[in-house]
Amino acid sequence: MYFGLMIVRPAPGLGELLRYVGELVDHGAGEMYESLGMSYRPRYTPVLRAMSLGAATVTDITALTHVTQGAVSQAVGLMVTDGLVVREQLPDGRKSGLRLTPEGRKLVGLLEPHWEATFAAVVGLEREIGFPIRRALADAATALESRGFAPRIREARVRTAEPDISPGRGIATATNWFDRGGQAYAQFRPEYPGRLSMFLAALAPSTDLAVDVGCGSGQLTTRLASHFDTTIGIDPSDDQLANARPRDRVRYLRAPAEELPVPDRSATLITAAQAAHWFDRPAFYSEVRRIAADDAVIALISYGVLRPEPAIAPRFDHFYGNEIGSYWPPERKLVDTGYSEIDFPFEEYPVPPMQIRKNWNLAELLGYVSTWSAVRRAEADGATAVLHSFAADLTELWGDPTAKRTVSWPLVMRLGIL
Repeated sequence: MYFGLMIVRPAPGLGELLRYVGELVDHGAGEMYESLGMSYRPRYTPVLRAMSLGAATVTDITALTHVTQGAVSQAVGLMVTDGLVVREQLPDGRKSGLRLTPEGRKLVGLLEPHWEATFAAVVGLEREIGFPIRRALADAATALESRGFAPRIREARVRTAEPDISPGRGIATATNWFDRGGQAYAQFRPEYPGRLSMFLAALAPSTDLAVDVGCGSGQLTTRLASHFDTTIGIDPSDDQLANARPRDRVRYLRAPAEELPVPDRSATLITAAQAAHWFDRPAFYSEVRRIAADDAVIALISYGVLRPEPAIAPRFDHFYGNEIGSYWPPERKLVDTGYSEIDFPFEEYPVPPMQIRKNWNLAELLGYVSTWSAVRRAEADGATAVLHSFAADLTELWGDPTAKRTVSWPLVMRLGIL
């Protein structure tokens, strides 16, 4: 009560609750370390566990944990100061590796029983509240890597106008989805996971300049901007660039992949996401060699065919492979085979498995399909009946058009060092 008024406690926000729970967990863990007579920072735990499993670089540790690259780098710096880790040159001479010191290895041995007890305590907590905390948080992390929180807030604030796709009206209104250009591409093409841009930034010799070739409306460009001092997105289409996403430290330029308006020996990372199969690649590779700084990284990235839920997969596959199959250009085969057959004349670097996952309603899926080049060709050829039939069938199979269904794409990459 305050001056006769009841003060109503506001509902806590997600970030507030996550921070509070994290503080409670870290405080409890810290108390246990003190009771064991150990001066130890809980933030070291994921790094030590990853290194005990063989991780030898910041990139390796980031890939094995749910910790950002920046947080891993900070923890490693403190661990070097505390004498638990030393830096050493890897055999290839390009990257700084990490190794546990004898004191670090001894500490891991002392901590392993405590880690087992900690995991057992988490299991007990989950049983007590009847909820799988770790699984839910892992699912949330995967979803937010696939689609960040900022666009979710924007969507919640302003619902963009969508065609009426209620059951029974699919044929009449589905035509709206096959009438869009760069706007549809910007709205419906999937975003790349944050893990991809972090992985590429960690491999680059510096974060001076990233060049995203065939950038479209900036799906990957804006991700890279979080890690590089300057990012240039290049595309030959005025329509795509008109719908590109503005971002600090990002410049968009109109040019073909074979004539890049970038200074010689300046780019530390060169990417082409869902675009390289359209290029004159010998000419593009010549430009890559010209603009690449020493030890620059080149990444050709592609996501394969969308995989919907089983209930709609047969109808979707029939549309993709049969009904519009003849409208796919020959270059599409390179995407279907995961870029395994694309020519790539560079020293290759292994990549971890990644995927894109989205939770979409019917409007979002149809919007994405409308961006396909084969759909554009079918429309130009007058095969609109096939498009409308597919949209109507999908509407019937989907049920409630506002219901969210999971779709995914395998993310593949050819990665090289210049």
